[in-house]
Amino acid sequence: MSDERLPVQIDPLSLAKVGRELKGSLQLEIMQRLRPLLRDQKGEVSVELSFGVDEIGQAVMRGHIQAKLVLECQRCMESLDFPVDAKTTWGLVQTEAQAERLPEHYEPLFIEAEPLHLADIIEDELIILLPQVAKHEQDCLESGFFETHEDEQEETDEPGQENPFAVLSKLKTEHDN
Repeated sequence: MSDERLPVQIDPLSLAKVGRELKGSLQLEIMQRLRPLLRDQKGEVSVELSFGVDEIGQAVMRGHIQAKLVLECQRCMESLDFPVDAKTTWGLVQTEAQAERLPEHYEPLFIEAEPLHLADIIEDELIILLPQVAKHEQDCLESGFFETHEDEQEETDEPGQENPFAVLSKLKTEHDN
């Protein structure tokens, strides 16, 4: 496998015919749809792709994607490291009928006449891998992130301080008389 710069566009069917392999990295900052879902857009995605034809004659693209994404925990709103180490196999298809005939363990990748943007394919896969709700494994409350102050009394309960609702109480008693 060559560790070269990844091409911007690929023709997966042509690459599958010759059994090509690609290895390299993509910067997270170029992924326009993924960026708003991340707390930190810096970093890169390591990509290994191998193209070929399987035993049933299906053109395939096998991928191994690795990244460390930084999300925002929806409990404590702090950074959450989300490691990605995913392997997938795409069946290269041109029609809906071909996609329906793919073996179950293949994801369909629709190929048109124009070359595909490689970053878009990888970005789609990363978006699919994101959790619906990003949160730390350990409950943020248990970790001590949120501090409770049980010994503090409400300001209105302190002696010598007037209850802000006392004025309303006076108005009510005056109105009743």
